[in-house]
Amino acid sequence: MTRSETSTERRAAGADSGFQPLHFYILLSMAAATAAVIVSENTHPAALLLLSAAVIAAGLVGYAVHTSLAGFLGMRRATTMPSGESARETLEREKALVLRSIKELEFDRGMGKVSDDDYQLIEKGLRARALSLMQDLEGTGQPVPLAPKKAAPAPAPEPEPGCKACGTTNDGDARFCKECGEKL
Repeated sequence: MTRSETSTERRAAGADSGFQPLHFYILLSMAAATAAVIVSENTHPAALLLLSAAVIAAGLVGYAVHTSLAGFLGMRRATTMPSGESARETLEREKALVLRSIKELEFDRGMGKVSDDDYQLIEKGLRARALSLMQDLEGTGQPVPLAPKKAAPAPAPEPEPGCKACGTTNDGDARFCKECGEKL
C-alpha cells in the first residue's frame, strides 16, 4: 500500500511540471487530426475515426523519435531514481565513487601516468564535487567557494592535519578525512 505522502515526494522530486515535449507532440497531432477531419468531406464516420487515430499515432511516433534522438545526443537527463533507492543512498554511492576516483588519480600520478598539470586540474574538480556531495549529505546545501587562481608562485604548503579517528594525514584544505570520511 502506498502512502500519498511518499508518492507525492517522488513525483515532486523527479517530475518537472513545465511544458514537456510529449505535450507538444500530442497537441500537434490533435491539431493535425482535426485538420484532416475538416479537409476530408463526405467521408464515413468510421473512416474519420481511423484517420484521426492514424494522425495521433504519427504524433506519438514523432515523440518516440524525438526521445530517441535526445538520448543519443545526450540532451536527456535521467529524471527518475533507480527503484528502491533513496536520495541519501544515491549521494553516498556517488561520494564513494568520487573518493575512489581521487585515490586512483593519486595512484596514477605516483606511477607517472598523469602529469602534474592534469593532476591538479582533475583533482580540483573531483574535490569540489566531493565537498558538494558531503554538504548535500549533511543537509547544509551551502556552496563551497573555490580558491581563486593565484598568479604568483604558491607559498610553502601548510602542515597537513591528521584525522582524530584514524590518524590519516589529509590535505591542508580538507574538511573531511580522505580515508574514513570523518569531519576534521
